[in-house]
Amino acid sequence: EIGVADTARSQADEDLVVTEIIEVDRLDSHTLAGRAQHRPAIAHRERLRLVSTERSFGISSPPVARLVGSVSAPTRGRRRRRRSAEREKSIRAAALRIFRQKGYHAASMQNIADAVGLYKGSLYYYVSSKEELLVRLFEGRADQVLGEIRAITYGTGTCTEQLRAMVRAYVLGVLRNLDSVRVYLREEHVLPPAALRHVHAEQRTMRDLFEGVIGDGMRDGSFVGTDPKLAALALLGMCTWVHRWYRPRGRLSETAIADDFAERAIRMLNV
Repeated sequence: EIGVADTARSQADEDLVVTEIIEVDRLDSHTLAGRAQHRPAIAHRERLRLVSTERSFGISSPPVARLVGSVSAPTRGRRRRRRSAEREKSIRAAALRIFRQKGYHAASMQNIADAVGLYKGSLYYYVSSKEELLVRLFEGRADQVLGEIRAITYGTGTCTEQLRAMVRAYVLGVLRNLDSVRVYLREEHVLPPAALRHVHAEQRTMRDLFEGVIGDGMRDGSFVGTDPKLAALALLGMCTWVHRWYRPRGRLSETAIADDFAERAIRMLNV
């Protein structure tokens, strides 16, 4: 790929330039004088002008190699890693937006490369395929919300209080990740088997947490009904569907909708 070659050449050129600069600083004055004789006339005149200016103002330039060495290798490494992480983040954001707009099958790697200002070949430095990119978008997708809901079930409070807090956290999780939820629900079937099994495991964990609290409430008389699994599925379906109609600039805010759904959930199970 052209972009991959360009990336490799760019890195190789950078290393070569640094090496040559350091080696030049190590050369003695006789060798440098000999090399100067072979430089183009324009470059030689520019060098004479620079030396003349330095002498006029009583300044001297430090050796270039020392300037290069002023930034340590660990520092350069951290900068490269930071730039790489920022680039990967922008690639994921662009892919998510394009998958939502076009659909997974209609979107291309060229579309994503264009969106982040890369050659298509350079994009493959960060991700090996469109399928891998989709998997990365789903990695850890539900971790934060699952962690919040799990913490609620481990805390104090009645079944009613816990369920209210769980529904609120779940709805906010959907509303604050609309693009992710939309792509996830539409493209889930495209995931490779291993990634799909992981997603289904997360879904079961979420359902089990809701089912457990609802079941406890049914047993202690807080909630009506005898089928906590069905009730959990009904609540999760209702909460997930908000992604279809919610608009960020609409009449109600995220928190207003989450609070309303939490109260509705309790009323549904208190009938």
